[in-house]
Amino acid sequence: MINSIAPLSQASLLMNTAYSIMKPIPLILAFMLLLPACKDQDPFTNQPETDTATPMTSEDAITKLQRAAKAGDADAQYHLAYLYENGLGVPKDEAKALELYQQAVDQDHSSAKNNLDTLKTH
Repeated sequence: MINSIAPLSQASLLMNTAYSIMKPIPLILAFMLLLPACKDQDPFTNQPETDTATPMTSEDAITKLQRAAKAGDADAQYHLAYLYENGLGVPKDEAKALELYQQAVDQDHSSAKNNLDTLKTH
């Protein structure tokens, strides 16, 4: 008699497990259907978001990097050096890249150290 109860209990357990797994699926599907309708709304006002930011040109970005690098910002020195090393948005200038990488390395910028070592070996 015990043997005939065990398979029934296992089947019941399996059905309960399957039901508990499938129970939240309709809620998840409803959320997925409503999500695209909300993506462009401000979460605090429920009004459509407006983009008031002025797009930055690459020249503006480079000018800001140059200003920050000159002021001693190690991250700016590193990023500007990378641009000069690869000629991205500025004329390619390995000497300028070496100088900027060295300035960043002097402030313990580890990525600048790696790039400086690589640039020196080429």
